[in-house]
Amino acid sequence: MASGPGAESSPDEVGSADLVHRLQIGDQAAFRDLHSMFSAGIEFLLRRKLRKSSVTTEVTSVLEVAVQEIQGSSALVNLRRSVAHAISKFTSVTADFPLKVADPSWERVADSIVAERTPLEQEILRRYYVLRESPATIQTRLFVSAGTVEQAIAHARADFRRSTQRSESV
Repeated sequence: MASGPGAESSPDEVGSADLVHRLQIGDQAAFRDLHSMFSAGIEFLLRRKLRKSSVTTEVTSVLEVAVQEIQGSSALVNLRRSVAHAISKFTSVTADFPLKVADPSWERVADSIVAERTPLEQEILRRYYVLRESPATIQTRLFVSAGTVEQAIAHARADFRRSTQRSESV
C-alpha cells in the first residue's frame, strides 16, 4: 500500500483492500471474486506441487484457508501474501502425509475405499484424516450436518475394517 504524505494507492491495491474488507465481513460474493482472481494460478501451482491433473477440490481448500486467515485478522491484510501462505500451508500438509501403515497393501485398500466414495465424502475424509480437522470444523466449512460427517467417517472405517479383516484371513 502507498504511504507517506501525498502518496496514492494504485487501483489494484484499492481493489485488494476492498476485497479483503468484504471477505472479513463474510460477503459470499467476495469469495467468488477471490476465486476468479486466484484460482488459475493456484491450480497451476498445485498441479505442479501435487503432481495431479485435477486439483479443483484442493484449489477450493486453499482459498478457504486464505479466507479463514483473512477473517481471523483484524489488521490490514496483504491479499497475495495470505493466498501464498495458504498454498504453502496446504502443500506442506499434503506433502508430509505419506500413509505409513504396517502392511503396504492396506494403503491400496484405503485408496480403493476412498475412490468408491462421492466427492463430498472424499472431501470429508481428506479433511478428517489428512488435514486433521475436527468433525465440527468440517461440518461448518462444508455446510453439512454432523450426521453426514459422522456417517462418511464411520462407513469408510467399517469398509476398511471389513476389507483388512478379509485380507488377513486369506
